[in-house]
Amino acid sequence: MPVLRYRRGILLACLLALAVNLGAQDLTVVLLRHAERQSLFDADSPLAEAGLRRAQALVPLLEGFRPAVLFTSDLRRTQQTLAPLAAKLGMVPLVRSKDGSEALAAELLRDHRGRTVIVCWHHDLVKKVARGLGVKGPLPYWTLDTYDRLWIVRVPAQGAVSLEERIQEPSAPAAAGAAQGR
Repeated sequence: MPVLRYRRGILLACLLALAVNLGAQDLTVVLLRHAERQSLFDADSPLAEAGLRRAQALVPLLEGFRPAVLFTSDLRRTQQTLAPLAAKLGMVPLVRSKDGSEALAAELLRDHRGRTVIVCWHHDLVKKVARGLGVKGPLPYWTLDTYDRLWIVRVPAQGAVSLEERIQEPSAPAAAGAAQGR
Protein backbone atom coordinates (compact mmCIF):
# COMPACT_ATOMS: atom_id res chain seq x y z
CA MET A 1 0.00 0.00 0.00
CA PRO A 2 2.75 2.57 0.72
CA VAL A 3 4.07 2.10 -2.84
CA LEU A 4 0.60 2.72 -4.26
CA ARG A 5 0.22 5.91 -2.19
CA TYR A 6 3.66 7.03 -3.33
CA ARG A 7 2.73 6.50 -7.02
CA ARG A 8 -0.58 8.32 -6.55
CA GLY A 9 1.32 11.18 -4.92
CA ILE A 10 3.73 11.41 -7.84
CA LEU A 11 0.88 11.23 -10.34
CA LEU A 12 -1.01 13.96 -8.49
CA ALA A 13 2.12 16.16 -8.37
CA CYS A 14 2.66 15.69 -12.12
CA LEU A 15 -0.96 16.54 -12.91
CA LEU A 16 -0.76 19.63 -10.72
CA ALA A 17 2.45 20.79 -12.44
CA LEU A 18 0.82 20.23 -15.83
CA ALA A 19 -2.25 22.24 -14.80
CA VAL A 20 -0.06 25.11 -13.60
CA ASN A 21 1.88 25.11 -16.88
CA LEU A 22 -1.31 25.08 -18.94
CA GLY A 23 -2.60 28.10 -17.04
CA ALA A 24 0.67 29.99 -17.45
CA GLN A 25 0.93 30.20 -21.23
CA ASP A 26 1.82 33.08 -23.48
CA LEU A 27 -0.83 34.94 -25.47
CA THR A 28 -0.19 36.70 -28.78
CA VAL A 29 -2.78 39.19 -30.01
CA VAL A 30 -2.54 40.74 -33.47
CA LEU A 31 -4.51 44.00 -33.46
CA LEU A 32 -5.43 45.77 -36.66
CA ARG A 33 -7.82 48.46 -37.67
CA HIS A 34 -10.53 47.73 -40.20
CA ALA A 35 -9.65 48.53 -43.81
CA GLU A 36 -10.71 51.71 -45.65
CA ARG A 37 -14.39 52.47 -45.25
CA GLN A 38 -16.83 54.18 -47.59
CA SER A 39 -17.88 57.00 -45.28
CA LEU A 40 -16.69 58.68 -42.11
CA PHE A 41 -20.24 59.91 -41.55
CA ASP A 42 -21.96 56.51 -41.48
CA ALA A 43 -21.44 54.80 -38.11
CA ASP A 44 -21.75 51.35 -39.71
CA SER A 45 -20.11 52.16 -43.04
CA PRO A 46 -19.09 49.17 -45.15
CA LEU A 47 -15.66 48.97 -46.74
CA ALA A 48 -14.76 51.03 -49.78
CA GLU A 49 -13.31 49.31 -52.86
CA ALA A 50 -9.82 50.08 -51.54
CA GLY A 51 -10.77 48.46 -48.24
CA LEU A 52 -12.07 45.32 -49.95
CA ARG A 53 -8.78 45.07 -51.87
CA ARG A 54 -6.82 45.56 -48.65
CA ALA A 55 -8.86 42.85 -46.90
CA GLN A 56 -7.91 40.40 -49.67
CA ALA A 57 -4.27 41.48 -49.61
CA LEU A 58 -4.06 40.94 -45.84
CA VAL A 59 -4.84 37.21 -46.06
CA PRO A 60 -1.25 35.96 -46.63
CA LEU A 61 0.13 38.24 -43.91
CA LEU A 62 -2.47 37.37 -41.30
CA GLU A 63 -2.65 33.64 -42.02
CA GLY A 64 1.10 33.56 -41.39
CA PHE A 65 0.34 34.17 -37.71
CA ARG A 66 -1.64 30.88 -37.65
CA PRO A 67 -4.46 32.29 -35.54
CA ALA A 68 -6.61 30.06 -33.37
CA VAL A 69 -9.40 32.63 -33.06
CA LEU A 70 -10.57 35.72 -34.95
CA PHE A 71 -12.47 38.61 -33.35
CA THR A 72 -14.31 41.53 -34.93
CA SER A 73 -16.55 44.24 -33.61
CA ASP A 74 -20.25 44.32 -34.32
CA LEU A 75 -19.75 46.79 -37.20
CA ARG A 76 -19.66 45.69 -40.84
CA ARG A 77 -16.27 47.14 -41.74
CA THR A 78 -14.38 45.00 -39.20
CA GLN A 79 -16.28 41.89 -40.26
CA GLN A 80 -15.64 42.61 -43.94
CA THR A 81 -11.94 43.15 -43.25
CA LEU A 82 -11.49 39.67 -41.76
CA ALA A 83 -14.00 37.90 -44.04
CA PRO A 84 -11.42 36.81 -46.67
CA LEU A 85 -9.08 35.47 -43.96
CA ALA A 86 -11.94 33.67 -42.19
CA ALA A 87 -13.01 32.09 -45.49
CA LYS A 88 -9.46 30.96 -46.28
CA LEU A 89 -9.00 29.45 -42.80
CA GLY A 90 -12.52 28.02 -42.54
CA MET A 91 -13.16 30.02 -39.37
CA VAL A 92 -16.08 32.07 -38.09
CA PRO A 93 -14.99 35.27 -36.33
CA LEU A 94 -16.34 35.92 -32.86
CA VAL A 95 -18.24 39.22 -32.81
CA ARG A 96 -18.02 41.54 -29.82
CA SER A 97 -19.56 44.95 -29.16
CA LYS A 98 -17.50 47.91 -30.34
CA ASP A 99 -18.20 49.43 -26.92
CA GLY A 100 -16.58 46.49 -25.14
CA SER A 101 -12.85 47.05 -25.70
CA GLU A 102 -11.91 46.44 -22.07
CA ALA A 103 -14.21 43.41 -21.85
CA LEU A 104 -12.61 41.99 -25.00
CA ALA A 105 -9.12 42.38 -23.50
CA ALA A 106 -10.26 40.65 -20.31
CA GLU A 107 -11.78 37.79 -22.35
CA LEU A 108 -8.56 37.35 -24.32
CA LEU A 109 -6.49 37.17 -21.13
CA ARG A 110 -8.92 34.80 -19.44
CA ASP A 111 -9.87 32.43 -22.25
CA HIS A 112 -7.16 32.43 -24.92
CA ARG A 113 -3.80 31.80 -23.23
CA GLY A 114 -1.47 29.67 -25.31
CA ARG A 115 -3.03 30.95 -28.53
CA THR A 116 -2.56 33.54 -31.23
CA VAL A 117 -5.63 35.69 -31.75
CA ILE A 118 -6.38 38.25 -34.45
CA VAL A 119 -8.59 41.20 -33.50
CA CYS A 120 -9.94 43.62 -36.11
CA TRP A 121 -11.07 46.73 -34.27
CA HIS A 122 -11.31 50.52 -34.58
CA HIS A 123 -8.57 53.15 -34.64
CA ASP A 124 -9.92 55.06 -31.66
CA LEU A 125 -10.48 51.93 -29.53
CA VAL A 126 -7.54 49.67 -30.36
CA LYS A 127 -5.50 51.46 -27.67
CA LYS A 128 -8.06 50.43 -25.04
CA VAL A 129 -7.62 46.79 -26.04
CA ALA A 130 -3.82 47.12 -25.90
CA ARG A 131 -3.96 48.78 -22.47
CA GLY A 132 -6.38 46.10 -21.25
CA LEU A 133 -3.83 43.47 -22.31
CA GLY A 134 -1.22 45.18 -20.14
CA VAL A 135 0.72 47.32 -22.63
CA LYS A 136 2.51 50.13 -20.77
CA GLY A 137 4.17 53.29 -22.04
CA PRO A 138 3.45 55.35 -25.14
CA LEU A 139 1.48 53.83 -27.98
CA PRO A 140 1.92 54.67 -31.67
CA TYR A 141 -0.57 57.22 -33.02
CA TRP A 142 -2.98 56.28 -35.80
CA THR A 143 -4.68 59.09 -37.71
CA LEU A 144 -8.13 58.75 -39.26
CA ASP A 145 -6.50 57.65 -42.52
CA THR A 146 -4.07 55.13 -41.01
CA TYR A 147 -5.13 51.72 -42.28
CA ASP A 148 -1.79 50.06 -42.91
CA ARG A 149 -0.58 49.19 -39.40
CA LEU A 150 -0.93 46.29 -37.08
CA TRP A 151 0.22 45.71 -33.55
CA ILE A 152 1.51 42.42 -32.25
CA VAL A 153 0.95 42.30 -28.50
CA ARG A 154 2.77 39.52 -26.69
CA VAL A 155 1.53 38.69 -23.21
CA PRO A 156 4.02 36.27 -21.66
CA ALA A 157 3.12 33.93 -18.84
CA GLN A 158 5.67 35.88 -16.80
CA GLY A 159 7.31 39.20 -17.48
CA ALA A 160 6.44 42.39 -19.30
CA VAL A 161 3.89 42.68 -22.08
CA SER A 162 5.40 43.89 -25.36
CA LEU A 163 4.00 45.66 -28.40
CA GLU A 164 5.49 45.58 -31.88
CA GLU A 165 4.09 47.75 -34.67
CA ARG A 166 4.33 46.56 -38.28
CA ILE A 167 3.34 48.05 -41.59
CA GLN A 168 0.92 45.74 -43.37
CA GLU A 169 2.53 46.13 -46.78
CA PRO A 170 -0.56 45.23 -48.82
CA SER A 171 -0.26 44.23 -52.45
CA ALA A 172 0.08 46.90 -55.13
CA PRO A 173 -3.66 47.01 -56.06
CA ALA A 174 -4.69 47.67 -52.45
CA ALA A 175 -2.03 50.34 -52.04
CA ALA A 176 -2.96 52.01 -55.32
CA GLY A 177 -6.63 52.21 -54.36
CA ALA A 178 -6.02 53.31 -50.78
CA ALA A 179 -6.28 57.01 -51.57
CA GLN A 180 -9.86 56.51 -52.85
CA GLY A 181 -11.16 55.09 -49.55
CA ARG A 182 -9.99 57.85 -47.25
